[in-house]
Amino acid sequence: MKHKFSVVTPAYNRGYIIGQLYESLCNQLYTDFEWLIIDDGSTDNTEKLIQDFQKQEHPFEIRYVFQKNSGKPSALNKALDLAQGKYFFIVDSDDKLTPDAMTLMDKWTEEIDADGKFVGVGACRGYSETEYMKGVEPTVNSNGYVDATNLERKKYNLDADMCEAYKTEILKKYPFYVVPGEKFAPEQISINKMALDGYFVGWHSKIIYLCKYLEDGLTKNSFTLEKKNPLGYAEMYNQALRYPGNSIKQKLFLSCQFTALALYGKKKSYLKNSNNKVCTFITYPAGYFLSKRREKQFSQS
Repeated sequence: MKHKFSVVTPAYNRGYIIGQLYESLCNQLYTDFEWLIIDDGSTDNTEKLIQDFQKQEHPFEIRYVFQKNSGKPSALNKALDLAQGKYFFIVDSDDKLTPDAMTLMDKWTEEIDADGKFVGVGACRGYSETEYMKGVEPTVNSNGYVDATNLERKKYNLDADMCEAYKTEILKKYPFYVVPGEKFAPEQISINKMALDGYFVGWHSKIIYLCKYLEDGLTKNSFTLEKKNPLGYAEMYNQALRYPGNSIKQKLFLSCQFTALALYGKKKSYLKNSNNKVCTFITYPAGYFLSKRREKQFSQS
């Protein structure tokens, strides 16, 4: 690999704010990384801004790739194909890093680099360097970290937004889920597949990633995302049926949601892909009525 890290940024019409991320990258103490921007069909000044950034002096490589608007999962898969970094670190276009972020990522990845059970390292996102997004600090050991799979995050207070750098060669085996005709599916579908296969992440309690939820961001528009991408979300619920430790009640809930979104998405045949066909069969009537309810809710939004 050409670099230790690929800092990957999918972008869509974020010319008004992506400059703050660029400035935070210029302020990094550690610079063995590339900044790989996948422009997902922007119609604003994003391309011109990146071209201006490329002309300026900075100690890291900037690579810009434009694609037809296809959605974030598609943009991330494009980045996976092009990444020249040993580690793949997603940093969204409306966020920024603390000055020591890449230095710490380098230190932490060195600690797990040769251990095949680890897929990467993680750290905290915050509204500031002292304000955790969840409001509480993760439960870690005396050295400030805990080793856990992505499915074990909740018990360590890691279930709020985190940021991760994954080993690129492993992540390539788990591409981000893309549904033909849809532009979004939750990233956890890919990430949790790695957890199901036993891969660990070294989670750290330090805040290195600063963000806030914007009105045009994905998080604040989750209802609209589900409306426009029902099969992507159906797969999220379907995959959750594989998670260990689910109670019968949880399995029935997940099956019902899976059915409702598959039916709303006009893909009844997708139910054949259920990871728990018994629960899906039992909950089909409830899922059917829930799909009609969703249809009504979505039509009013």
